[in-house]
Amino acid sequence: MNNSTARVISARDQAIATQVRDAAALFGRDDLLAVVATGKDFKKFLHAMLTQDVKGLADGTLRTTCLCDPQGAVLATAIQVLGPDRAVLWTERSLAPVLRDTLDRYVIMDEVELSIDDDLALVQLIGATSPALMQRLGLPEPALGSWHTAQLLGMPVDLGQAVAGGAHGSPAGEALPCFFIQLQRDHLGDVAAALIEAGATPGSHAAFETLRIASGWPSLTAGDVDPGSLPLEIGLKTAVDYRKGCYMGQEAIAMMTYRGQIRRHLCWVEREGEALPGAGWQLRDVAGKRAGKMGSAVLLADGRLWGLASVQRKAYAPGAVLTAASDDGTATAQVRIVATTVPSVLSAEGTAA
Repeated sequence: MNNSTARVISARDQAIATQVRDAAALFGRDDLLAVVATGKDFKKFLHAMLTQDVKGLADGTLRTTCLCDPQGAVLATAIQVLGPDRAVLWTERSLAPVLRDTLDRYVIMDEVELSIDDDLALVQLIGATSPALMQRLGLPEPALGSWHTAQLLGMPVDLGQAVAGGAHGSPAGEALPCFFIQLQRDHLGDVAAALIEAGATPGSHAAFETLRIASGWPSLTAGDVDPGSLPLEIGLKTAVDYRKGCYMGQEAIAMMTYRGQIRRHLCWVEREGEALPGAGWQLRDVAGKRAGKMGSAVLLADGRLWGLASVQRKAYAPGAVLTAASDDGTATAQVRIVATTVPSVLSAEGTAA
């Protein structure tokens, strides 16, 4: 169990996260690793395994996707980039072997090869001026996606209420332009230098973590997701294509969707009081009953804490105060639920650069 406390964000890193409203920042996504599927049946195979459409999408299209177990529980999340002769699944680095090996176990009659390609790199350009920077360098449009961010009680990145694209039926709101650029690692330095010379601010891991949490994007390796959680319970509705046929976990996901009853919410929380919660700390309600667990969090330079927590449905209520306790019970902290991320998503949809 991860019991680390919130990541401390410096004033500089907080400024980088804030300035994307009016400018753009460049982030290297070394936290992700590329799992590559090739072979003449790769699209048919992935279409039958992943929650997202594969066969019906054009080459160059990017979508978020999940690999689930037969009960619908998320095993890995990924950014799915389709090409004419391969699909690249960008997943959390430590989950890449899990994603590859799990998929590989289901390759029976299909002609598919799965590998991890460390020679591929991914960079992400986020911010209001990023389209202009891409145009200045002659890089293709449109962007791969939009970075949706929630407004959390004075959050500097103030881009509208917990949003998803209006097409998904959630409240519409502003979204930052966002480009994902997939390239050979040997070219990474040249491309990054060109983007920075064109006006992008060099990002940092801490600034990206701040934006990730503000966007409600869950990390499985940071402890944001309870084991057994379905995509809908962690805010990833747009990672699921409801028009496609069967895929791994489809029955459980469909049942949860049409019954309209989730078991838990991935929520934004802020601290109540001075004590800081740790990732993985158990949450209890005012009656002392189990209410969920704390995920990752950042402590901003101005003293505010933003975090993610998995909260059981019966304990979820905006404004509710929960007590977080360490495994041994010697440390406690209180957090207040701000909102659920479940109707909101960070979606990455569009055409590859």
